[in-house]
Amino acid sequence: MTMTRLRITILALAALFMMAACSGKKQSTEQMSEEHDEAKAATEIKAFENVDAAVKAQFNGFLSDYYALNQSLINDNYDAAKAAASKMSETVAKFDMSKIPMGEQMEFYHTQQAAINSALKNIGQSGDIEEARNEIAPLSEALYALVKAYQPQETELYYQFCPMARNGEGANWLSSTKEISNPYMGQRMPKCGRTQEVIAKN
Repeated sequence: MTMTRLRITILALAALFMMAACSGKKQSTEQMSEEHDEAKAATEIKAFENVDAAVKAQFNGFLSDYYALNQSLINDNYDAAKAAASKMSETVAKFDMSKIPMGEQMEFYHTQQAAINSALKNIGQSGDIEEARNEIAPLSEALYALVKAYQPQETELYYQFCPMARNGEGANWLSSTKEISNPYMGQRMPKCGRTQEVIAKN
């Protein structure tokens, strides 16, 4: 076998492995999904009652910036991703907490805000696009928590999962569309993943 044919064979096998891992047909991927579902169920987030409309509107602003950030990563545009993270940081910094009641709601928001700010800071300081992609995981989990607790969404949202994200650890993201567009894999495998949960519109 010539070196050229050997390279083609290796690349083909690698591509088949990635497709199989992404498709969810491999047993290890199924086990990962089950473990992920169990972990999510163990940390069920309850919805707060009587959330102020102004609070919901601001959280929708968070989501808009988050979608722009994800789209930059889907497009493999590192500079745009850093700019989007900076824009989202500004949006979070301007958040008016005066309409959030003191106590449980306020404490919950501060916890998620800290996670959001940390992830956005790390994206801004990242050395390359893969480092930036890794921070989408904690950012997505914090936004998922806010959505579940405060229910700001005016349309259905999709909580989606990629088993290959973060070097095979698997990770989630939020999307406004059912179609899979994977921010972790970008243009290498933009359709890798599946919807874990459909979050109904408020």
